Amino acid sequence: MRSYGLVLPALLLASLAASAQQTQQAPATPPAAAPADDKALDGYLQKWEGAMKDVTSLGAQLVRIDKDRTFNTVQKLAGEAYYMKAGTGPTALNLALLEMRLEGRDKKEIKEKFICTGTYIYQFLPDQKEIRYYEMPKPKPGQVAEDNLLSLLFGMKADDAKRRYSLKMAKEDQHYIYVDIAPRSAADKADFQRARLVLNKGNSLPRQLWFEHANGNEVMWDIPNLRTDVKLDRKVFDAPKTPPGWKLVPGDKNPPPRTVRPSGPADK
Repeated sequence: MRSYGLVLPALLLASLAASAQQTQQAPATPPAAAPADDKALDGYLQKWEGAMKDVTSLGAQLVRIDKDRTFNTVQKLAGEAYYMKAGTGPTALNLALLEMRLEGRDKKEIKEKFICTGTYIYQFLPDQKEIRYYEMPKPKPGQVAEDNLLSLLFGMKADDAKRRYSLKMAKEDQHYIYVDIAPRSAADKADFQRARLVLNKGNSLPRQLWFEHANGNEVMWDIPNLRTDVKLDRKVFDAPKTPPGWKLVPGDKNPPPRTVRPSGPADK
């Protein structure tokens, strides 16, 4: 079920930890690349993997910019996302909630909403008055579900990440590390043709993720504010009740690309 990637921020949040607690201005994406030492990148990836083990809950403000090259449009959304790990060991569930609104609109006017219960993902479609649900793929023993680029940000071990993707540390400055990502497999190439991850230098965890689809459309996620170890009510992540006039329907057997794509005119 490839639509697992639709909840990109939910996966992204699981690896953010304290990254957005720094207040430096977010870097431009993507900056000019420059050669860097692979050993340095290995070190940052190992620190990143270690920090992942301590994440139990967090909440963040998110900004997403979608660029549609076909229609020459730019759409900016802002919202919040929350993450909680329920349980321990191989049976632990990763719970998440995402709400995004068009910039400048009423905060009650939700453009996109996802709830991840740990076993199902629920996608709210306000225009159609539908809630679509998808069963999450079950990972192999000892592994997280390998579904898309965002698996890299959600529990994938450093060595596994290097085997699956071509990773290169493009440059680093006073505050950030810039990692270029290229797909290796045909399935990943169908998702994106290139990406860039920006890590906070202080803790090696993400501040930005930018990627470009094969058709040239771009998506950039920024995390300007993050709180860790927030107290969250487990009920927030329960399967949603269908609002009056809405329908609860199963997701398509052949869902859209696994990574979040622009939702502008091309999707209408």
